[in-house]
Amino acid sequence: MMKRTLPGFWPTAFACCAAQAFAWTLRLPGQYAAMPALGTGVMLILLLRYGRGAWFGAALGACLWPLLSNVGWSMLLPLAALHLAQAVVVARFLPQFGQGGELRVHDGLRFLAVGPLVGAGVTSSLGVLVLYLFQAAGDAPLWAQWLLWWWSDAQAMLVALAVYFGLAYRRRDARAGVELGLLVVAALGVSMLVYFPPWPGLGDLQFLLFPLMVWAALRLRLFGVGLAGLITTLAAAVMLHLAQTPAVAAVPMVTLLVAVSITGLLLSLSNRESAAAARESRLAGQVFQNASEGILITDADARVVAVNPAFTRITGYPRSEAIGRVSRMFGSRGRQRVANREMLEKLAQESYWQGEMLDRRKNGEAYPAWLSISAVRDENGEISNYVGVFSDYTNRKEAEQRLHFLANHDALTKLYNRTAMHESLGQAVARASDEKRQLAVLFIDLDRFKAINDTLGHDVGDELLKVIAQRLKSSLKDSDLIARLGGDEFTVLLDNVHQVDDVAHIGERLLTELCRPIVIQGQELFVTCSIGISLYPGDGLQPAQLLKNADVAMYRAKELGKNNYQFFSPDMNARAFEHLVLENSLRYALERRELILHFQPQIDIVSGELEGVEALIRWEHPELGLIPPSSFIPLAEENGLIVPIGDWVLQEACRMLKLWQVAGYAIPRLAINLSARQFLREQLPQQVAATLASYDIPPQRLELEITESMIMQNPQRAVSVLGELRAMGVKLAIDDFGTGYSSLSNLKHFPLDTLKIDRSFIVGVPEDEDSAAIAEAIVAMAKKLRLKVVAEGVETIQQMLFMRRSGCHAVQGYLYAMPLDADALLRYLAREGYAAAGPVDASPA
Repeated sequence: MMKRTLPGFWPTAFACCAAQAFAWTLRLPGQYAAMPALGTGVMLILLLRYGRGAWFGAALGACLWPLLSNVGWSMLLPLAALHLAQAVVVARFLPQFGQGGELRVHDGLRFLAVGPLVGAGVTSSLGVLVLYLFQAAGDAPLWAQWLLWWWSDAQAMLVALAVYFGLAYRRRDARAGVELGLLVVAALGVSMLVYFPPWPGLGDLQFLLFPLMVWAALRLRLFGVGLAGLITTLAAAVMLHLAQTPAVAAVPMVTLLVAVSITGLLLSLSNRESAAAARESRLAGQVFQNASEGILITDADARVVAVNPAFTRITGYPRSEAIGRVSRMFGSRGRQRVANREMLEKLAQESYWQGEMLDRRKNGEAYPAWLSISAVRDENGEISNYVGVFSDYTNRKEAEQRLHFLANHDALTKLYNRTAMHESLGQAVARASDEKRQLAVLFIDLDRFKAINDTLGHDVGDELLKVIAQRLKSSLKDSDLIARLGGDEFTVLLDNVHQVDDVAHIGERLLTELCRPIVIQGQELFVTCSIGISLYPGDGLQPAQLLKNADVAMYRAKELGKNNYQFFSPDMNARAFEHLVLENSLRYALERRELILHFQPQIDIVSGELEGVEALIRWEHPELGLIPPSSFIPLAEENGLIVPIGDWVLQEACRMLKLWQVAGYAIPRLAINLSARQFLREQLPQQVAATLASYDIPPQRLELEITESMIMQNPQRAVSVLGELRAMGVKLAIDDFGTGYSSLSNLKHFPLDTLKIDRSFIVGVPEDEDSAAIAEAIVAMAKKLRLKVVAEGVETIQQMLFMRRSGCHAVQGYLYAMPLDADALLRYLAREGYAAAGPVDASPA
């Protein structure tokens, strides 16, 4: 719509009064109503354009006609009020028509009902009644005055509506300008022929108004209709005035003008909708023909009625063979029929279904298809057609399966890795708990494997591990789960154990099988193994406890001379006691300020600039020396000390970042690891915000690292917490990616900034093809999700170059710097030129 700027009172009043005065000069004898009713049309346009801003000017203009008609002061206000109320009420219903674009047919019909029929009809009826009751009726019959008043106002509304909306949406090209000029000439010519015939005997030529209006409607739309209506109306009014035509004779002529204008209005709107529908139909046809997905349309009986070229390309069936056949979307057999029945039920209820379906090409080749089906309903709500859109899912399915395999299996032996083992063990424990049965966990460690690895090299060691994995698989049932946890450690999960003796027999069989000689590269090798066994539920109710107890039993087997198996017993608690001592010391570590932070730089792999540093906690034990986090963090997680430790890390790291900032060390970002318990605390976002505010640190300079397992414990809660932190501006990173759930379908739902590849996938690159494939796949997936990628554990130039070629953004590892204490970090930054050196007091206040 046109821009609305409120006019002043006098311009509005002048426009209304000028229209009324001009119409007064053309009034018919013995008739109160105006013909043409220019005042009604002008008031309607002003109210449509300016709303309430035009009320006062329109009110003054409405008073002019009764004043000029000399009806007396007693009737002046009622008649003026009728004129104004008519325009206000009609305009009240019109603005909402044009909000989304041009008028539509049903808008035009509504306008006809509200304006020319009801609005003008009621106004003329009440006006004639007022004149009849309070003043002489005039020369013309009352019915003629009533009809002439009605149709004059109706014609003015029709012309005003067409001009107003047509002007806003008229064509503005050069061709339209030419056609507009021709229309004006034609309208003037037709008006002259109809109302001022050049010679007598031509007869009644008013029928020429209809082709004129049809041309205007089809070529120039609403504006042409309004312009043609305005010209012919003015011509008719001039003719009637000059001929002093009585009202009775003028009624048929005005009635015909109204009919012509209504025809033009509805024809223009109908043509506009038909043209829009044709454009949409052409666009839909182009989409149908050019879509890369296969599209088929069936009738209600599932018989194919249309297919697109992509359908033929994917399935191999040409259009001629597909049309008329029952679609396999609804006609599968076997187990798929149950799924189809569920699909049909959902289509009947919700009119939409999507999912994966196994289809078959014309050559018999099976392929997975991702299919979306929509039900199309007729005007009675019954299903008339089905529209299916599908794509060949083969490549994506294979990529997902490969990535899932790489993320859950050991790259060397193709056995389950630690992540998959923990997940499977958890599921097995849950099943055993529900079904009240036993299961066994065997922890297997090769004896003297390190000596073989160090003496004969890693290649021989890798081949040895492959042979051991194969022997384990051949010695166990297919239902038994085998995993390589790392190094020379393997675990076996025996589900549904009936008797303990059965487990003992399996242990003896494994010892016998694994100690057989192995020949690798012409070298005969002998290896033995030590096996620890724990049983559910007797030796533990939790997966971690079962693994821990099996591990304890394995060390007991090594103490007893190796090459044997031992069942766990409660007296095997030496390590547990050591852990207890360590736990007690840990409770005082915070109070005694034994915890310190080390920092490892993260380097932009392309520019070589400092990307940030990661804060890593260490325990400086007064007796045991520097204890790495792997030795005490699990204890802190178990006993709840991880919460105060995590709070201290956050405070201390921010304090150090502020000190470095004041001292002139430009560290772009500081990364901090969050524990699971920290992450699940309700007040975490508020705590982070308060800490940042207390040290006046911009949120974007802090990055919080979380693991996949943490967010997957409670995905809904994770989304909420991550959303709050992200809203603050804090950066968020997934740490150790690939060692947890690695759920790509869930990862995209979390508001993350960075993905950190676990060092276990970096160690073997670029030589190890599987590790390289995993790293490349993770980088490619992260780029698709618009995540920055940081590789951990980069120790060699070859690893760095490989990650740079793969598209990784940043790296950290011993190639650049080991984790450094605060002073060593500052010296490193100064030496590498990342900041000007300067003394910083890193001691806590």
